[in-house]
Amino acid sequence: MPMTYSFPKEQRLRQRETIASLTLKGTPLFKFPIKGYYLPGGEAVSRYAVSVPKKSFKRAVKRNLLKRRMREAIRLNQADCLNGFCGDYLFVYIAKDICEYSVIEAAVREILSKSASK
Repeated sequence: MPMTYSFPKEQRLRQRETIASLTLKGTPLFKFPIKGYYLPGGEAVSRYAVSVPKKSFKRAVKRNLLKRRMREAIRLNQADCLNGFCGDYLFVYIAKDICEYSVIEAAVREILSKSASK
């Protein structure tokens, strides 16, 4: 299978019920500034959801910036870190200020590699 760096629609997690079950049944992983939840699944492809709380960032522009940074870090690192592991993921940004992309990428990379090794 050739390595692609895309983030297609089938990899996006959108169902409210699935996201709620991730927070209840999923395994939490933490690496500042992101808290991640993952649930191993039987799907052929991993699915992802990102969240930035409105309580921490009132302006949509800042929330969208952080969500774009997290999605980009996921898109670039999913093939390297997961090594064929499939599951559902929820990434929640928990810091109170905006972090650089390199910090976000390091956190996403560590969460993905921890989940694949369990």
